[in-house]
Amino acid sequence: MIRDRKNLSPLFIFLTAFLFLLVSCSNLPLIGKKGEKDKIPAGKTVAVEGMEDYKGVNPTKTETPPAQKPSTPAPPPRKEPETRIASAPPKPFYGPSLPFFQMGFKRKVAILDFENNTTYKDEKIGESVAKKLSDKLETTQRVVTLDKIVVSEMLKREGFKFESFSDPSAMKRAHQSLGIQAFVLGTVADVSILSSKTSETSDEEAAFATAKIEIRLIDASTANLLKTFIGRSPIFGTKETGENSRGKAVLKAIEFGLDDILDGFLRQLDLLDWATTIAKVEGENIYLNAGKLSGIRIGDTLEVFEPGKEILHPTTNISLGWTTGKLKGIIKISELFGVDAAVGKVAQGTGFNTNDVVKSTVR
Repeated sequence: MIRDRKNLSPLFIFLTAFLFLLVSCSNLPLIGKKGEKDKIPAGKTVAVEGMEDYKGVNPTKTETPPAQKPSTPAPPPRKEPETRIASAPPKPFYGPSLPFFQMGFKRKVAILDFENNTTYKDEKIGESVAKKLSDKLETTQRVVTLDKIVVSEMLKREGFKFESFSDPSAMKRAHQSLGIQAFVLGTVADVSILSSKTSETSDEEAAFATAKIEIRLIDASTANLLKTFIGRSPIFGTKETGENSRGKAVLKAIEFGLDDILDGFLRQLDLLDWATTIAKVEGENIYLNAGKLSGIRIGDTLEVFEPGKEILHPTTNISLGWTTGKLKGIIKISELFGVDAAVGKVAQGTGFNTNDVVKSTVR
């Protein structure tokens, strides 16, 4: 009997433990497929004994997208064309290379003949170039141009005799007596003209032209060549039609050639110091070879120097330039008269004479 009880003890313990497990797990959800009511509501928090709290969210239903028909691939995005601005040929810049306060005094330039080295000998091409150049220099308001005939007449009135301005002494005399800073001469060459009918049914002619312009700038104080400038005109842009189209095309080609030169010409001219000379002395009145046209104004103060000395190279005998003479004093402009003359009053100094050199006080 006692042995039977001992055999039942393990069974009793096993049953007791099994019942305990059933009671403790009674709150767990059943294993298996859940009904719609057993789903965890979206956004609700469920507490599980012995575990952390979790927020239940039902996964969204995945829908299979309907089969799409193969479509033509979309064209690539259209690339906007780059905006381009057609630039016109740059115009020559005639701006000053000197400070603004030195802009008041203009250089005096005498324009001599331009030699016609073209096959069009009957045309006055050389005269046309000289006239065009004079007009362009005057337009800059930085240069006073003088015709060679005017300069010749002035020198002859002084009793100075010369054959032509190719004589260096003539240029130097013009500098001392008239205050001319530079002489200009040159040649015209390689003029070509192309012409054709504007259409098969018209008799109107269209002409194009090209030209080569050579300008030589000479320092009047030494008669030395400073620089040679060469300008060439493109054939494009010279088209002219109608009556005298050839002559008009040549003039336009000459103008383009001068425009190609002018900026460098002015910069080289600026390297020459501005100066003029005394024409006459009467007591305290000093009469100058420059006035309103040269940019002198009433109230300007100017320095007066002795003419200085010309230095010649011992071997080549070429003029190296003029030294600055002794400072004599200062004059103040009191009156402007004539086309280009002025009167100054002595402010300081004494002993002023004709042909003394007059310079700006601004350095």
